Amino acid sequence: MYHIKKDKRAHASAELICSGLLELIKTVPFEQITISDIQRVSTVSRSTFYRNFDCIEDVLMLLCDRNFDAALKRAEETGEEIRIAVFRYWFENVSLLETIVKIHRTDILVESLRRSEQIKLKFRPYIKDETVFDYFSGVIASVMVGILSTWIEHGKVESEEEVLRYTQKVFAKLVTLGIMGKYRMRK
Repeated sequence: MYHIKKDKRAHASAELICSGLLELIKTVPFEQITISDIQRVSTVSRSTFYRNFDCIEDVLMLLCDRNFDAALKRAEETGEEIRIAVFRYWFENVSLLETIVKIHRTDILVESLRRSEQIKLKFRPYIKDETVFDYFSGVIASVMVGILSTWIEHGKVESEEEVLRYTQKVFAKLVTLGIMGKYRMRK
């Protein structure tokens, strides 16, 4: 997990490290990136890296947290549905998403969305039971990440609008087939 202190210098260092990793993943496969590479590109020392992060995956975690927060804030500001704002944001910021899917660490995305303060602020008032809310956030996160991962695995051939249409069709099928909801498929 990342552990960035609440001071300007720590935030500036974390920003340099995040920018360095984003720059590197454009040209170097993630598995080949080392902390030394990040140091070189970001100009921070090894001790500064470890003061803020335990490992490189923690940098991905911080970046995901920031991206989900930005997407959810965008939904709040524009009035867009959350799913649309999240998908649009990730379509526009695809290199991080591609990296996470390629290294089979979509768990980082799921946990990031589940931890999101914006999700808690938006839905917690309507779901009083903490256990129900935990399941709710797990389902929402898994579905969104599953859709984004499938899009990457398909080679990003579907447009943003097609992905949104497919998503709506999938949810309708879940209800029709009786997987979610009370309607059952008629034979």
